[in-house]
Amino acid sequence: MALLIGSGFPNFDVFPTLLRKKTPKNPINETHASTILHTIFLYLIILPFLYLGLSAIGWSNSWNIAISFSLGGIIHVLTESFDEKGRRLLYPLSKKFYGIRVLPYDFWTYLTDKKVLALEGGLFIAAVLLLIF
Repeated sequence: MALLIGSGFPNFDVFPTLLRKKTPKNPINETHASTILHTIFLYLIILPFLYLGLSAIGWSNSWNIAISFSLGGIIHVLTESFDEKGRRLLYPLSKKFYGIRVLPYDFWTYLTDKKVLALEGGLFIAAVLLLIF
């Protein structure tokens, strides 16, 4: 469950785009995927704090939860770095966008593109199967 929650966590930066209902002409100006929520660095920083916090309240499996949450966020960010925009994977150390640019970026196209649907749908199914087995 922590893996699924962690994999969805980076998308909290999508709300400004959804409220505006369009993507700016220059995708670099888009809030979605340009915030610290879409960096690997954040999930590496969250990991020990999440572990310590869960341990402090007495959760016996706090390490598994913290690892799963962070891994979910990192996998999300890495898979999204396959679009035309890339991601600021090393922010705040670097503001450069990194990635393999094979998928569309425009947010609305991204939601309806068949390659994206297949990739993200497949990853979701794999995560659910890992949860079950």
